[in-house]
Amino acid sequence: MTGQTISHYRILEKLGEGGMGVVYRAEDLKLKRVVAIKFLPKKLAIHGEERERFEQEAQAASSLNHPNICTIHEIDTAGEETFIVMEYVEGVTIREWIRKKSEQSEGYRKLGLKEIIDIATQIAEGLEKAHEKGIVHRDIKSENIMVTGDGLAKIMDFGLAKLRGTSKLTKTGSTVGTIAYMSPEQVEGIETDHRTDIFSFGVLLYEMLSGRLPFRAEHETAMMYEIINVEPPSLLDTRQGIESDLNRIVMKCLEKDRDIRYQSMKDVTVDLKRYKRDSAGKSIERKVGGPSQPSGVIPEGPPKKPVSRRLTVGAGILFSLIIIGAAIYFLIPKSEQINSLAVLPFVNTGADPNVEYLCDGFTENLINTLSRLPGIKIMSRSSVFRFKGKDIDPQAAARELGVSAVLAGRITQRGDEIFISAELINARDNSHIWGDQYGRRLTDIIALQSQITQEISDQLRVTLTGDQRQQLTKHATDNPEAYQFYLKGRFYWNRRDREGFNKAIEYFNQAIERDPSYALAYSGLADVYAVMGVYFILTPKETAEKTRTAARKALALDQSLAEPHAALASIYDNYDRDWASAEEEYRRAIELNPNYATGHQWYGEFLSAMGRFEEGLTEIQKSQALDPLAPIHYASLGNALFPMHRYDEVILQQKKALEIEPGFPLAHALLSHAYFLTGKNEEALHEIEQAVALSDSSIEYVSLYGYFCGRTGRKHEAEQILKNILQLQQRQYVSPYLVGGIYIGLGERDSAFVWLSRAIDSHDYAMEYLKVDPVVDPIRDDPRFAELMRKEGLPQ
Repeated sequence: MTGQTISHYRILEKLGEGGMGVVYRAEDLKLKRVVAIKFLPKKLAIHGEERERFEQEAQAASSLNHPNICTIHEIDTAGEETFIVMEYVEGVTIREWIRKKSEQSEGYRKLGLKEIIDIATQIAEGLEKAHEKGIVHRDIKSENIMVTGDGLAKIMDFGLAKLRGTSKLTKTGSTVGTIAYMSPEQVEGIETDHRTDIFSFGVLLYEMLSGRLPFRAEHETAMMYEIINVEPPSLLDTRQGIESDLNRIVMKCLEKDRDIRYQSMKDVTVDLKRYKRDSAGKSIERKVGGPSQPSGVIPEGPPKKPVSRRLTVGAGILFSLIIIGAAIYFLIPKSEQINSLAVLPFVNTGADPNVEYLCDGFTENLINTLSRLPGIKIMSRSSVFRFKGKDIDPQAAARELGVSAVLAGRITQRGDEIFISAELINARDNSHIWGDQYGRRLTDIIALQSQITQEISDQLRVTLTGDQRQQLTKHATDNPEAYQFYLKGRFYWNRRDREGFNKAIEYFNQAIERDPSYALAYSGLADVYAVMGVYFILTPKETAEKTRTAARKALALDQSLAEPHAALASIYDNYDRDWASAEEEYRRAIELNPNYATGHQWYGEFLSAMGRFEEGLTEIQKSQALDPLAPIHYASLGNALFPMHRYDEVILQQKKALEIEPGFPLAHALLSHAYFLTGKNEEALHEIEQAVALSDSSIEYVSLYGYFCGRTGRKHEAEQILKNILQLQQRQYVSPYLVGGIYIGLGERDSAFVWLSRAIDSHDYAMEYLKVDPVVDPIRDDPRFAELMRKEGLPQ
């Protein structure tokens, strides 16, 4: 074919041949440039599948524009010839590059690591770009990477590329690619994804660093067996100068289980860049501090003795300290700048529903434990769990949460073994701060969580007292069964419905049976009972007794827990009307855990109910800052603005809550009340109807609907609602305060005061808000109202 002209390309010389085509150097007669042309062999051209695969290469690669990927110019057909025109890369393959560099360095083992890492990082960046576009190469090997004379790496031959979601060209059971570089899933003939490129890249990097392939055998079958079953020798044993950090990167790429392997090429790139930076820092230290050679270079003889003159030594030490100080300043990551952190929900990589509780519970426990770190703001559970199940970039999540770092992780369970990977990411530049992976038996999960927590706090460079370090790493229980039951209890408690609460109680009690000294399990029970009272599932008396018992037991076992202090405060507040004790417990909870958003919210609502409006707003604003994606804090802030008559701000806060969660009934209810107080009756009725529908006709919102009907002249509807609610008393607890509200709406003051007095007698939770609730505004001028305030013990 040499000398022929195909289309407007003159063939100059043959460059090479592979299973998917023959490549020639050619001249583009139109644009007067040298190009490379790849022709589909005629013996394959008759097969539609091979032609389709060939065209897919062009479509896939032509969408890529990256300095480390060979550029595709066009795909065309001339006569019986189908061909791709691509950038002509003048250089050598990685295999040839390694050989030539080894010869120049007088032996492979003296080939510098810096050059290898530079080339490897370029390849990783190219693959990262391809994967972002949904393109998997599937044939990464030393022959498919070119290195130019100026050290630029180019990924060639996307002939085996697979577009995301396109599997019709993949034969079941077939093994596409070159055996020695194949991933285990390729060898086994199962569906592949971008992680197969990560494995092949690991093989390539291993080869570049050691001069040999990680898997070697005399025939194909034996090679396939090794890839699936045999661990490659550690690089620490194959070449002097390889550091454990670099070995870890390669071995993580070569994990046989792709769920344990690196999950993205971006992660690989970040780790390589971090290693390069850190090794550069070590190189500076070696150069200024002594005779050690840069990483990867073997000293050729004993170091020369230093000149033993005090002045020279003193000046040398001073100069060394200056240089080392500068190196530390510029090269060590500025972890001390990280003052806020979000723990994103750990991903259930196997999508096993039986592992979901483990992922959620592990995440929540990390949040609660890290919240004890001084000087670090930790985002609350409700905000971070809005990212659960979403494929979101950590940096984007950090921006949305307003934090300087995020912790992301994955969990896989196989039988009684658990595999966890975790990574701490700097949100400022998306750089990798720390990351590791762990494989343990499920029974070791308690110790594993302590280890991860400790490693994170070390990376954040938080200065801890001995007491704080002990609190951070202590085990709440040493019983793995109890721990798993506790995690299941938290999982169901977070569902916030009657069935979930009952399941949570069951699991917390099973945790306590396994370990009667498990303070967190008692704390979980206290949380469940406290919220069941708010949801009117339990009577105030039942709520108070059960919450008090569980919270006191938790605190008897561990006084350092913030949550049971807050639960106990809610009982002093809502049931006992012991305002002084309530405030003391709220403040104690916040002191123990300044990151406890719910503690700030409850304390703020308490202060507002006491008429300490500005103090209340300040606390609720703190809860917003800690939990910026939780609609409850915006609803709570708006509610606290009602008694200050700042209705426009109430409306603004409820709209913010609904932006986060359009189906949040409380925000619709509070918005309806703000509309009503500003004369927008139609809007008010529409919003309260929304609240009723979204809450499955919760009595709290149905009663408010009845109140509005009464106030807007729809007396018959209000009376019907009242009748229905009174009938419910035969089946469940009905808040007398809510009934009194409907009578207020109907203008029936006598009945209203009867029911409000009953609310005081039954310790109804809602009575705490008597001083500030706009529902009771129409009867505030009645002398009996002052008597209610006195009887309730509220400040006048």
